[in-house]
Amino acid sequence: MTEIILFTKPDCQKCEYVKSHLPEGLDGHLRLVNTTEAEGLAEAAYYELLNKNLPILVVDDEVFEGSILILNKLKELV
Repeated sequence: MTEIILFTKPDCQKCEYVKSHLPEGLDGHLRLVNTTEAEGLAEAAYYELLNKNLPILVVDDEVFEGSILILNKLKELV
């Protein structure tokens, strides 16, 4: 199965927008990662996402930035 990871942080309007507009059918396939927690920060560093604007979507090591691009990619995956 495709690995789908959405990197977000609290108090981020774009992150909240994407999370509130997630397409149905991703349950159990999408993993949300909070980059303000130690584990989330370490995972963001692994994908070389530090100092980038959130939200960021990673699908099988392919990185997608920008709310609209992220939502379009998620709809494509459903």
